[in-house]
Formats: sequence, structure tokens, C-alpha cells
Amino acid sequence: MHVITPGLEELKQTYLYILNNGNEVVPYILHHEALIKEINPKMTKNKMLKEHNKTFLTWFKDTIFGDDNAFEMLRKLADEPKRNVRTWRGYNINNYSFYTKSQDDKSIVQNNGVSLKAESQHFATVNNDNPHSVFMSYFGVIEEILELNYVKFIVCVCVCVFCF
Repeated sequence: MHVITPGLEELKQTYLYILNNGNEVVPYILHHEALIKEINPKMTKNKMLKEHNKTFLTWFKDTIFGDDNAFEMLRKLADEPKRNVRTWRGYNINNYSFYTKSQDDKSIVQNNGVSLKAESQHFATVNNDNPHSVFMSYFGVIEEILELNYVKFIVCVCVCVFCF
């Protein structure tokens, strides 16, 4: 284990990933997207999603801290993780062990491969406003294992290199 301080853009991208994959954040994501569409009714879905990704972090933080009734978990998420991030070569989650590719290269038994089936929105062109929801399978290896500290809890994120 060692501690790194990722660049601000990398940390924001990781933070956005965590929020986009948290069930308790989904209503806020939908509300934010609806607000963008309301302000810009002629904006294509593609541009709206880009605007959402660009502005959601700040909007989410302002919204949560402006709501006295927001759950404590949402407040901690909105407060963002600490800038210093622990990295690991191996990590145990729910009785499963994961290793980075560089750590696994030293071992006879390999345990760095990952696969996932993801749903994503695909656009035929930049100006296309008719996205297609597609399920795709991805296969790859773990390059980094990050542990983000939110003070009251931690979130582990595996940074992977994927191929189709």
C-alpha cells in the first residue's frame, strides 16, 4: 500500500463514477438531467449528457448542502473524498481477492482479470438525439486499486484497462 495524490481531473472523474453508480444518488441524477433539459429544451441528448457530466458534481454538492433533510450518507458523498488516495496491489472485497496486473505478473496464479456487462447510451452521430441503449460485455485487467476515504467510510475503485 502507498498513498498518492491524483490530479484534480482524475479525482473528479473517479468521484463522478462513484456518484453515477450509487443507487441513493439516482434521483438527483435524474433531477439534474431534467433541469438541464428544461433550461435548454433544444439541446441534444448527447450534449445534455456532456453538460450533466461537466456540472453535476458542483450542482450535487450545492443541492445536498442546501437541503437540511438530506441523509448523512449523501452529505458525506457530496463532501467528496480526501485528496490523498491509498493504492493497493491486492484487495479483498466480500471474500474475493483482486490483484493489479503488475502484482499478478509476479505470481503463478492469475487474479487480475475482470469482466462486466454494462448498459450505455450510444449515439450514431454527435448531433443525433436518438440514443440507443446497448448492453456490452467488457474484458480487461486491473491496473490500479484505489481506496477513496470519505472519513466515515471508504470506497474501493478498480482502475481497469478494457478491451471488447
